[in-house]
Amino acid sequence: MKSKLVIMSLVALFLGTVAFTFAVVNLRADKGNSYLAYTCVHKLHTWTGTNKKVDCIISYDDASNSIQKVVVAAQVADFDSGNASRDSHGLEVLEGLKYPKVTFSSTGIAQTDNDLKIDGYLTFHGEKKWITFKGTRENKDKQIIVKGKFNINMTDFKVERPSFMMVLTDDKMDLEFSTVFNR
Repeated sequence: MKSKLVIMSLVALFLGTVAFTFAVVNLRADKGNSYLAYTCVHKLHTWTGTNKKVDCIISYDDASNSIQKVVVAAQVADFDSGNASRDSHGLEVLEGLKYPKVTFSSTGIAQTDNDLKIDGYLTFHGEKKWITFKGTRENKDKQIIVKGKFNINMTDFKVERPSFMMVLTDDKMDLEFSTVFNR
């Protein structure tokens, strides 16, 4: 009788562990509905470049309805500002052949209702920096939509600020993202 109880307990523990393990799933962002964009400001004009080929994966815990981790990668060459000459110059400034990707990997995500506080490492232009930013999360139909905005300083990542008519752009670069995950 005692051995049956031990076996049943072990089976229950195993099944509980298996159920817990399967509660966390990795979801890949729908590239057709997701983007990452930057905005730069110059005294004469402002422009935005958008990347619609962003690779983003979240670890989502169904049981707690929470995002546990996020990893993002985007090719620098895939940003489109609507001006081929500007994009070509941007690739030169960002040394796109030497540093072809921008990546982010979270180290922590705090969720309060639909508000997110995300900590992690941004690697851009060969420099890896710890950042914190805020986002929002919305469940819509069978989708999880995560959006957010934050900014960085180009010089923090050793990027030489672009210039136009001998005037440098602002150091601050605004970043915005919207990612859609199908469940």
